[in-house]
Amino acid sequence: MTPGMTPGMTPGMTPGMTPGSGEPTIARTAQIQGTLYAFFGTEDPLIPNHQVDEIEQALGDQANTQGHTQANTQGDRHRVFRYEGAGHGFFCDAREAYRPEAAANAWVQVKELFGRL
Repeated sequence: MTPGMTPGMTPGMTPGMTPGSGEPTIARTAQIQGTLYAFFGTEDPLIPNHQVDEIEQALGDQANTQGHTQANTQGDRHRVFRYEGAGHGFFCDAREAYRPEAAANAWVQVKELFGRL
């Protein structure tokens, strides 16, 4: 693992809250020092698509201020991945929500990211 790199599957970056208390985590995107890949199912009732849009916008704005272009283009520091038909917990094979195709693609993305850090 690269020093200073912290992988996480549920970062708590929702537009309306933060784990614990304080300003929403999304308000701190400008403070992100590393690379962030975010994975969402389009059928997730806990993180609806409009919130994913806000997250993607915040990451895109932050990437733009760091000299990058859009958050979702190839080669950028931050990327948002959306999986059609997947719900919350699609990555966990012990859950009913598990979606093997989405999870397999997400693993490819995670390994690609870790491989270049």
